[in-house]
Formats: sequence, structure tokens, C-alpha cells
Amino acid sequence: MRKPTMLLIALVIFTSLVSASIVTYGNLEFYTISSEKELETLLSDHEGEYFFIFYHSETCPACNYMKTNVFPTQKAKEVLRGINLVSIDVYKGRTLTNLQYKVYDKVLVIQPDNVGYYTPKEKGELINVGVPGTPTMIIFKVENGERILKGVAVGALNPEGLEFFVQNSLGDATNSERSSKESQGKDETSSTGNLSLAVLLPIFSAGILSVFSPCVLPLIAGTFSLLFAKRKVEVVIAGLVVSFSLLGALAGSLGSYIAQVRGALYLVGGLGFILVGASLISNTVNQKLLKFIPSPSERISSKNGYVYDFLLGSALGATWIGCIAPYVGFAVITAALSGSTLKGIVVMGIYGLGMGLTIYLILSSKDLADWINKKFLSNKLSLTREKKAKWEKILGVVIVLFGALMLTELTPLKLWSALFEKLAKL
Repeated sequence: MRKPTMLLIALVIFTSLVSASIVTYGNLEFYTISSEKELETLLSDHEGEYFFIFYHSETCPACNYMKTNVFPTQKAKEVLRGINLVSIDVYKGRTLTNLQYKVYDKVLVIQPDNVGYYTPKEKGELINVGVPGTPTMIIFKVENGERILKGVAVGALNPEGLEFFVQNSLGDATNSERSSKESQGKDETSSTGNLSLAVLLPIFSAGILSVFSPCVLPLIAGTFSLLFAKRKVEVVIAGLVVSFSLLGALAGSLGSYIAQVRGALYLVGGLGFILVGASLISNTVNQKLLKFIPSPSERISSKNGYVYDFLLGSALGATWIGCIAPYVGFAVITAALSGSTLKGIVVMGIYGLGMGLTIYLILSSKDLADWINKKFLSNKLSLTREKKAKWEKILGVVIVLFGALMLTELTPLKLWSALFEKLAKL
């Protein structure tokens, strides 16, 4: 009698471990799962039924928008009625971010910049569906233990957009093409406002820190203070901010293709971090790197006037990119991941503003410039001369480690994502 009882207790414990827990967004209850075992158990219990998977992360503003502004609405409750809702944290459930589905009919696909349908090459085509970004939503039906794909949406949807997605995926569309386009417009407008202070403050701080990089601060506090004395500093700063904003517009516009270039982005970013870190450690590497960094045109710097002041600021923004790569790279990646041209402009504009205001403060105060020269530059900072300062080498090692961590995103280890997952929980 004792042995069967122990087996029963063990079975109950095992079942509780593999069964999905529940999380509530508004009045909607989602199964939370993080393993393939939990998913298969859930699907087997709901044969012949529809599923709605919501992929998200804790650090995703658009995901929080869905949780707090979309799912709690009455429209979401009505449109998702009768569908099994599943919530998957992409960091906790990494093995579930690339699942196989069968496709028999056209599948609705909604992306930040377009809406279309995927047509299978043949009935029952087997395809893999990944998670190019968060949030990502997938609708499918379980038939004979197989997952039959119905719809995929990448990016946040407002309540009307969610209604359009669900109804069209299930073949019960009631909205016209015009109303669906209006929903997309509302989606873009609402998601643009999701650049929270938690996102923009680190970007602004990165701009401030850029000024204190080894090849920027000495020029600002020394040589450039004489150059700027004959110019309208505010106009120069405006040119600097605009140059970074244009870079943000480019990064944001390319962000919608982030799924296709994510691997290349991690490769280039990782190698770039390692190169910049090595330049801080080794004077030889630094000398070679500086040969590829352009300098402001003498024609611009030698002429006066508001137009030339603005152009000088723009030229400085392009000049310093190679030197401030660790900081500007962080901002550019954030802009690219935003998937929006407007958001990219805002992100890089905030970065340029942080850098510009810091430069303005240094140039506007002779006492501050003299104090920086005395405390930070005198015999403490090396600039492509003689040996490297200790703190530069330490910073270089840290940046190299960051680059190595970023390269692990190309492997199953994914230590870069794991690092930010830990930071998000602090």
C-alpha cells in the first residue's frame, strides 16, 4: 500500500511541474509555459481547439502596452473568447521560439510595415516560425496532434488591430481593407509613444559618456575650445544632434528587416566591440584604427556663418562615430530594434542631445574646462602616444568581453540575451 501511495504522490508532483501556470492580463487568463513538455501537454488536452500564443519579454515596452492597454479591453475579451491563450517569455522559453507548423491554406502575416498572406507551396507544407521580435503573436489549431498555422503578427496591435488579426486568421473577417489600414495606422501611432523614460534615460546617459571618451574629451576641453570660440556653439550642437537623428532614421527604417539581419547585426556588433576594445588596450591597434576615422573638412572648419557652424556640427557627429562606437553602437542597435523611422530619430536625437548638452556645458564654462584639464587630462589620459593608461586598458577589456558575449548570440549559448535577462530582474 505504501509503494502505490508514494508513486501517486510522485505522479502528482511531476504533473504539477510540467503543467502550465496561469497569468492574467485584464480579464484574460493565459497559460504560461517555458518548455516543450508543457506545450505538448497543453496541446494534447485541447485537441481540435484554437490557440493564441503571445511571445513577450519583460523589457519590451510594446509587450507591456499589449498587457496593459489591449488585452484588458472588452474588445479583446470578445474577439479571443473560446481560444486557448498562451503566454511565453522569450528568455525563459527559448526552445519554444522556433516551432514547426503545417500550412494548408493562406496564412495571414502582419508586420510593422505591411500586411499580407503566406501561400503554401503545397498542401500540408511544414514550415518553421521563429520570433523576429517582441511581441509576436501566433494563431494555430491543433488537429490530430499537429499544429495548423492560421496567422502571425509581429509587433504591437491596438484593440482594433487585434480584432482584425484574429478574425481574418480564423476566416471570420468583418473589417474592410480600409478599416484594416486605419488599424495599422493607429498601431504605429500608439507604439511610437512607447519609448519610455526607462529606454531613453540610458540612451541620454550614453550620449553624456561619449564626451568622456579618450579621443573626444581632450579635444573639447583643449583644441576645440579655441575653434568654437569663434562660432555659435548652439548651432554647432544642433548640427551634431541632427546628424545623429539622421543616423537614427536610417537605423529605424531598416529595423523592420531586423529578423533577416539579426545574425549579421550580432556579428558586426560583436566584432566591432572587440576591435574598439582592442584599440583601448593596444596603442598599435589604436593607431591603425584612427587611420580609418575621418576628420572634419578644413574647408568647413575654416569658414564662418550659421550654415558652416551647422555643417561643422554634422561633420563632428560623423567624425566621432569610430571613437565613440561602444556608446553610439548601443544607441544605434536600440534604434534599429525599434522598427520605426520616427522612433529611430527620437532615440538617436536623445543620444545626440545628451552628447551636445555636455559639450555645451564644457565649452560655456572656462572654469569647468580648466578643472577637467587639471583633474582628468593632465598626465592621466593617453592619446595615441606612448603607453595606454590603466583605466583605458580596463575599459578595453570590458568592451572586448561585451563583444564576445554578443557573438554568443550566434550560438545556442546566447549569453548576451541572458545578461540582459538578469539585468531586467534587478
